[in-house]
Amino acid sequence: MMLEKLIILCLGLVLLIPVMSVHAFTGDVELVVDNVGISPASPKNGEMVSITAEIHNLGSKNTRTFTSMITAAYFVDGDLLHIDEIGNIKPGASNKITIASPPVWKSENGVHDVKVIIDYHDTLNDQYDSPTNNSINKNLLVMPVRSTDISVEASPQYLLQGEKMSRISVSLLDSDSFEFLNDKEIALNFDDNDFVLLTDDMGMISFSNALSSHPPVKVIASFGGDEIYSSSSSSLILYQFPSEVSSALVLKLSDSNLHDFENNSFEIVIYQDTYEKPIKKIRPDSATLFDSETFWISLPFGHHYFAEVYLDGRIFSVTDKKLLQEYGVVVQKINVPEMGKIKFTVVDEMGRFVTDSKITNWIYTYSAEDGFTDWVDVIPVLREPYVAKATLIDGRVINSEPFVVYPGEQKIIEILTSEKTRYDEIPSWVKANAGWWADGSIDDSSFVEGMQFLIREQIVLVPETTSNFSQDYDEIPSWVKANAGWWADGSIDDSSFVEGMQFLIREGLIKLF
Repeated sequence: MMLEKLIILCLGLVLLIPVMSVHAFTGDVELVVDNVGISPASPKNGEMVSITAEIHNLGSKNTRTFTSMITAAYFVDGDLLHIDEIGNIKPGASNKITIASPPVWKSENGVHDVKVIIDYHDTLNDQYDSPTNNSINKNLLVMPVRSTDISVEASPQYLLQGEKMSRISVSLLDSDSFEFLNDKEIALNFDDNDFVLLTDDMGMISFSNALSSHPPVKVIASFGGDEIYSSSSSSLILYQFPSEVSSALVLKLSDSNLHDFENNSFEIVIYQDTYEKPIKKIRPDSATLFDSETFWISLPFGHHYFAEVYLDGRIFSVTDKKLLQEYGVVVQKINVPEMGKIKFTVVDEMGRFVTDSKITNWIYTYSAEDGFTDWVDVIPVLREPYVAKATLIDGRVINSEPFVVYPGEQKIIEILTSEKTRYDEIPSWVKANAGWWADGSIDDSSFVEGMQFLIREQIVLVPETTSNFSQDYDEIPSWVKANAGWWADGSIDDSSFVEGMQFLIREGLIKLF
């Protein structure tokens, strides 16, 4: 009997040990949830978003001591959207954790009630964790991020105690309403030195600093964005000129260009106030370049200036007219458009390639030894169409028809040594014959007679090698008859039909003699 009592006592002690190990007091665990929100903070209408919150433990012990699982529930406008499990939460504010649901809510613009409840299944005894701070609601205004526009400008340079100074002005706007955004942090980098400034009531900041003597100084202004407005940035270059220069015009090629002032044939014409007063015509060189993409020229202040920019002899850009002030610098960006590609070929009256000719394309000359030139990069047409000329081996010079080239276009330009066809001289009976032949009213020989007339009168020109006599009319393809019918009823024009006939004759698909 004593042995049985001893065994029961031991078992009781064993069973009691876990209970004693989890014994806790009020304040051992106290979970607090705050900072509820959504991610992304400013979603597009209809975009799936996550619900977020932060949790910290004000108690003195790990939550794992009392429960292996804590749950979090996420609501929007009273609807339960998701329940998650949370791991151990250590005590102390420094051990704060962020929880987030998966993307569970399809956002809608407007005000919404977002709620997070932790310990949703009440696994922590209320004696150790008060439920009063386990839930948080927040009314969130959901709206898309508004875009911003930040600009950086430099006022005319000025002298202060012998140092050349520059005042930088930065403005921040709502891109849609054009309203100034005040009390926004602007990160300003001036010559690799960082500053953080707040926009004033006019959405602006002003900053002055001395210009160093080393090469151009870069100024970058950035707005990092917030829950309502998107980020934006802008930059400019402050150029250092010789001490005797009081005002200058700067032309800068866009960073995306594949061309530069050093390795391409640029020419710049400067106008003062009006087109009637061109004052400079310059080819950029080492004396007028800060770098391969930046041209500058000293000009008298107090006038408006603009420039025409030529590449390879063709105008492609005209800058805005800007007033140049004392100690002022006007910087104009230039974008060279995407090049087009053309290839030239010379064709004689028989449709044959003319070899050993030279093609002059405004300022360059290309060889067409095999009847074709190589592909040539050209500036897209801004004003007047292009005209190229071919110099033949016998000394004759023939101009091409005027042609245009669009950015990125690739085309072949054919230069004809003479006109191929005199369409206005095609007699009406020839077209009538073609229609009758197409519908079977006349035979092949009658149709061929009409074609022979056009060739004999040199209305249609064909190579001499096709002049062999043949009456194998069965060899004429059936689709040629269809073309003849379309020509007769006006479905295709004279040039299309005649060019088709020339091709067929030249290739020997039909024989007319």
